[in-house]
Parts: sequence; C-alpha cells; structure tokens
Amino acid sequence: MSKLARRCAVLLVAALLAMGCSGSSEGESGAAPTESDSTPMSTPAPETEEPATEEPGTEDQGVEPSQAEDAPSETPEPVAEEQASVEETATPVVLTATDTGVTAETIKIAATFPDLSVLGRDNGDLEAKFQVAVDAVNQSGGINGRQIDLIFSTYVPMGEADAEALCVRNVEDERVFAVVGILLREMPLCYTEFNDTIVINAFESTAELFERSVAPLISTNPLPERLVEVNVDTLVDSGHLAPGMRIAVHGMATREDLHNRYLQALDSRGVEVVAHTLRTTFDVLAAESEVDIFAERWLANGAEAVLGSSPESGLDFVGAYERRGIDLPMLLPENTHVVPSLIRDSFGYSLAPLELAVVLVRDVDPASLYPENIAGVADCLDRFESASGEVVNIDQADDGPDNLVPTLLACQVIDVFAAVARAAGPELTTESFAAAAESIGPIEVTGLVAGSLGAGKFDVSDAPAMVGFFDPEALVFTAGGS
Repeated sequence: MSKLARRCAVLLVAALLAMGCSGSSEGESGAAPTESDSTPMSTPAPETEEPATEEPGTEDQGVEPSQAEDAPSETPEPVAEEQASVEETATPVVLTATDTGVTAETIKIAATFPDLSVLGRDNGDLEAKFQVAVDAVNQSGGINGRQIDLIFSTYVPMGEADAEALCVRNVEDERVFAVVGILLREMPLCYTEFNDTIVINAFESTAELFERSVAPLISTNPLPERLVEVNVDTLVDSGHLAPGMRIAVHGMATREDLHNRYLQALDSRGVEVVAHTLRTTFDVLAAESEVDIFAERWLANGAEAVLGSSPESGLDFVGAYERRGIDLPMLLPENTHVVPSLIRDSFGYSLAPLELAVVLVRDVDPASLYPENIAGVADCLDRFESASGEVVNIDQADDGPDNLVPTLLACQVIDVFAAVARAAGPELTTESFAAAAESIGPIEVTGLVAGSLGAGKFDVSDAPAMVGFFDPEALVFTAGGS
C-alpha cells in the first residue's frame, strides 16, 4: 500500500470513529440538512481526531509513518519506591515434634486438683473449669499453631501416696509436657526435680522448691521468702507491730526457713519475740494437742499478740483460741489459702477468733473485681458458666457450692502456661520454655492486678500488700475496715 493510500485509510477510520461517537447520519445519506436538522443541538459536538501528520525526518530514515506509530514503546523501569514496597512472602514455619508431649499439632498437659469432697467441699465440675480455659486458648489460635490437649485428674490431699501415683501416671503413661493446677507441699518436685516436667502451680511454693527444681516451676502466688521484709514493714507502718512489743511467732516445721526469716526481720526492727513454736504434724488430733501446749507457752511468756509465719498458722490459731479462750490480737501476714468457710465446715471451728485477726491482703476479693471485669475475672467466670451450665457462686457467704476460687485458679494457670509457651516460640521445649519465663516480664493473669516473671523470679503475683480484716458476713478477708 502506498503512503497516500495508507494515510487515506487512517483518515477514514478516524472519520468513522468520529461519526460513531456523534451518532450523526449526515455522512451516510449525503442529503442536504433540513430545517429541523439545522436546529442547534443542546449537547456539545463531539471532538474528532486530528489527522495524523508525518513526523519530520521519517522519510530520510526510510521509516514510514505507520511503522513509527506501530513501533512498541519501551516499558518504563519500575521506580525504586515501588520495588521497596513489595513485601517478601515469609516462609511458613513447619511445626514438628519438639519434646515429650509436643507434636506438630498438639501440646499435651495435665491439670490436677485436690479432691476436697473428702472434706465436705463442693468445688463443682473441676475438669470443666480447666477444659473451658483451655478451649478459650485453642479457639484464639492455640500456642503458635498448636492446640492444647488436656487430661485431668484429682488426688486425695491427705498423705503422699495418691499424689505420687498420679505423678507416675502423668509422666510415664501420659507423657505430658507440663502439669498445671494445685500441687500441695512437695508434690511439684516429683515433676520438676526428678522427671524434667514443667509445673505451673496455683499453690504457694518455697525458695527450696524453686532451688531444687530442674525443670521450670512457676507459682502464681508470691514467694513468701521474698515478701517477709515487706510484710513486717507493712505491719509496723500500720501500727500493728512496734519496737519493744512482745509477741509469739508460730509456724510449721516444714516452713522453718520462712519462720526464721520472720524472727530475723522482727529482731532487726526491735520487736521482742517471747516465744516461737513450730507444729510438726499434719494429723488433726495430734496437731490440736501440740498447738494447745504451744498456746500455754504464748500466754505464760506474756505475749501481747501472736504472729503466724506460715499459711497454716491461721487454722492453728482459730482452733487454739476457741479451745483456750484466747483473745490476743492475731497477725496473719501469710494468710494465703486460709479459707474461713473450709475451717468452719471441715474442722468445725467457730470463726469468731478471726475477728481478732489482722491480715495482709494481696489478691483482691474476686467478687469485688467481677462487676467491672477487673483483671479479667468476669471474662473467666462468664465464659465458664456459658460453656458448662454451672453457676459460679460469687457470694461465698451463702450455702452454694465453693466453686469461685477453683474456677479462677484454672484460668490463672492456663493464662500463665499459654503466655510463656507462646513466648517460647514454635520450637517448644522445656529449655525454650524456661528461657521464655526468664525474659517475658509483665504478664496478664486472671484475678491478679499485677504479675510478672523474670530471671530468678518464678512467682507471678506482684500485687502490693494491704492491711485487711475478716468480714464475718462475706466470710472473706478484705482490705481496709477495722
């Protein structure tokens, strides 16, 4: 095709496109416009393409205009900013079996709790309490892609045989990665000292238990040894202890180290200890006889008040006060797990002596935290009620089940386990769990207003001490009052 013919073809295509856009039929009929056709249109006339002009110099280069138009344009190079904005796709982590109880899909843990029905306590469905807490973690994505697989069991709290058999079953038969719940006395050591198994304990631990543990032992309660100085100073600052005051100190032989720390702290502040005694047995009748003898010594030596150096001291004081008619002020800095309703219902003691008690309160009464969901208390309780159908007895003063504290403790230990296990990363082992616990810092735990873990600190609660008293109507210790 000649240059002239090609130019005419281009112009024809342009004209046809212009007519197609305008919708005019004038070019097709060739008829003269009528009067109506000459009436101005309200819509603007469409723009037509300008005829293509020959670029100067194309003939000299031997390139025809159509060839210049048909030549592909060069694709611009992507700018640096666009290249930088392209995110690299992360390589997914392939999960594998990394430790005992840890597979590519699951982490097997055991929950355990003392069977208090033998003491006449109704804790409700204990297994459901732990399972609902685990389900909440699993439904939120689990632990770095793995789901928690829970097994549950109870044990008789009196004696050691049942607890030891349970340890063997969890370690050898079930081969769990960790154990959570309430483990009394030296129960954790079967796991942490002898079987390289992690324990998250909702019961108070001691410095000795932490020192003897090879695998991580974590307690949600504050370590008593860490708090002795704080406790004594709080009682001095509040006027319940003073230099020159004569007091008797009573504790447990199994907590002698803690007992001695109190003796040292009191002596350094000028408080005179006129008697210090240690109960040596867990047999109820033998313990009552032993404590009655101690009580005579407290009175004979002129004590102005008695101070309990262990959590069990409160129980001993209540029984001795009732049997001996003692009315001395009772100081209970270690009142953790002193459950007034348990003392009344299981031992038959009157709770009137507790009205003479001054306690140190760290964990605020859960019932007071529930209305505004402080520290996640309402989330934990409402979730359990919805999933199980069991109603939590928030008002502990009535005759309903004693299921408030067990429900919260289940949430607490699962909270701690999940937080540390997530921080340990996908390569979950006992060693990575221990490293995570030493570096995780502050953590949120149901029912605790403050908590943390760190290097050398494996007791979670950081709640400050507050002076409190016994509320005989609510059957709890509360901060403030008189």
